[in-house]
Amino acid sequence: MATNLVIRPFSQHDYPAIAEVLNAAWPDEVHTEAGLREDDDHAPEVKWGRFVAEMDKEVVATAHYTQFEGMYHPQKFGVWVTVKPDFRSRGIGKVLYQAVLEALRPHNPISILSSTREDQPHALAWLQKLGFAEKMRYWESRLDVQAFEFGRWAHKIEAVKAAGFDLKSLKELEADPAHRQKLYDLWLEARQDVPRPEAMSEVRFEDYCKWVFESKYYLPEGHFVAIDPSTGQYVALSTLWKTDGDYLHTGLTGTRRAYRRKGLALALKLLGIGFAKAYGAKEIRTGNEAGNRAMLSINEALGFVKQPTWIDLVKLLQES
Repeated sequence: MATNLVIRPFSQHDYPAIAEVLNAAWPDEVHTEAGLREDDDHAPEVKWGRFVAEMDKEVVATAHYTQFEGMYHPQKFGVWVTVKPDFRSRGIGKVLYQAVLEALRPHNPISILSSTREDQPHALAWLQKLGFAEKMRYWESRLDVQAFEFGRWAHKIEAVKAAGFDLKSLKELEADPAHRQKLYDLWLEARQDVPRPEAMSEVRFEDYCKWVFESKYYLPEGHFVAIDPSTGQYVALSTLWKTDGDYLHTGLTGTRRAYRRKGLALALKLLGIGFAKAYGAKEIRTGNEAGNRAMLSINEALGFVKQPTWIDLVKLLQES
């Protein structure tokens, strides 16, 4: 262990340095101060904190703990430790991890969740050595937007329209004062079927609106819904989000159970691809739980290419 190592709680001026650590560790992603600040804007009940490790006044590693609004439990936490590649295997991550555990002690945690990617075998082995056990795997898949041949898929959108459904972006629906409530109601049903490593928790309407409509990454032109004109109900959705890179992220794609097997999810994803192409995005990136064959098959057919799987791991600290 280096004698000039300093571990301390982060301060607001550390955000750029933390982003630098994350970008060094995950060079195929883009992390920024703005993104980190938004990530840290939690609901009041969420307990969270960050730490940094400095050597010769350079931030060389970071760790943070948090809770999840959509999987909230007052004694369950997520913990991540990230060390710049050039400073690994020096015991820095272990010291940061211990600092996080000490910060969590007053909250009497019963479990902590972490994650890494299968192409990071040293990180996976480190977590397993600490007592973490695999809980869930999910694929990230990426689509080369500009190479996508849209013409051969256009009939899928027309078939859904011919069946009587309206396909709209949220930008087109902003004039409806109830559009946020309608989207929230659809999201509440669609999220029931999303695999997750911990139990789902309630999300208040006001918190949902903050996540979506107040996010700097919200793209109303890239959020698409299918509407049943006989009821005015939103029955399916697929959403695209801005990033700080040259790619877009897919949020939730889902359909109310009574409206499945009608091609709605596929049609909305196609609208999203068309939007992304016009927007100038290089890629669309999406994540799916490894056993979710329904969505994986759609993405595979569209030409999304699977990346190494992400692995969620959980360590039990006491019986719940």
